[in-house]
Amino acid sequence: MVSARVVFGGIVFLFTFVISSIFGVLISTAIINGFIGSGIFGATGIAMANQFLTVLGYFDKIAVMLMIILIIGVGVSSFRLASHPVFFVVVFVMGALFGLVSYIFNYIFLNIVSQSVFITVQASFPGSILICTNLHWVSLAMVVVGSLTLFAKKPQQQGQVLT
Repeated sequence: MVSARVVFGGIVFLFTFVISSIFGVLISTAIINGFIGSGIFGATGIAMANQFLTVLGYFDKIAVMLMIILIIGVGVSSFRLASHPVFFVVVFVMGALFGLVSYIFNYIFLNIVSQSVFITVQASFPGSILICTNLHWVSLAMVVVGSLTLFAKKPQQQGQVLT
């Protein structure tokens, strides 16, 4: 069976990483804009602060790469498992459960990010917002990749001696 901990852990990890990144960029942007507005920074300080905010925008690309790596990781770990084909039925039941949990995370994410405070940050995270509003599809992709690599491989020989 596709490891339930791997799929559920991947969904929770993506959700936590994206929420943390968005909050971090929001707080950093507010602090840097406060320093720039107060006149504490000179010309080099303003340039450095803008470069820092540009680098924080790369967390969106990191979230997309993490999603791809987690999906590939589910496939690789499922390929290494040995499982009886009857557990394929369990995969369908667990897939529905993962879809439900992912949909709950989608709802929570949309309620958090739809607040007016996050309007300035939403433009910096288009990929992350797309991932977290479609976590149910990410979990489905993990279940499908895991199922294909687990149940589509050829059974190995048991090393029986022919007489």
